[in-house]
Amino acid sequence: MGLDANGVFEQLVASWGKVDTAIRERVGAAGEAALVSVLRESSADRVDHVSTWSDGFGYDIAFEQAATVAHLEVKSTTRSGRFAAYLSRHEYEVMLRDQQWVLVALRLSSEHEIVAAGSVPRDWIATNVPRDGGTSGSWVSCKLEVPEEIIENKLTQLGADVANRLPAWRTEPPQK
Repeated sequence: MGLDANGVFEQLVASWGKVDTAIRERVGAAGEAALVSVLRESSADRVDHVSTWSDGFGYDIAFEQAATVAHLEVKSTTRSGRFAAYLSRHEYEVMLRDQQWVLVALRLSSEHEIVAAGSVPRDWIATNVPRDGGTSGSWVSCKLEVPEEIIENKLTQLGADVANRLPAWRTEPPQK
């Protein structure tokens, strides 16, 4: 092919590094809609899909049921075996000041049905986001590659009744 090592690397990056943001947006919207549907089937007092009318909240869904309040930032994938979440700086800063904020991990089937649900611990997120290195620049968004064993198996933040309506992230205990 006449390529040196640098040329091969450039071709690999060009072919593997392209992200189809339209597909990512469709999967994300489908995950949010599927979760809203499950939440509305519960006896929730309030389910508000806030991301459909504003990006300013720093989360996608507001949920209230009796004494349970949760602000859900939903990240969805159709992939098995790995979970990547794209988190904005605004979402992260909301997490830091809002104790009800939860990063929800959803795995969807090819038909966009929820096949697994869990949450990513806040302390893990705080440890793994980028750090600003100076006063002249700051991160705006980041990609978090979340190891499977880090994802909490159920959405216990929604209460037992709702958490039990959703399939667990994994069926066997995490590897230690």
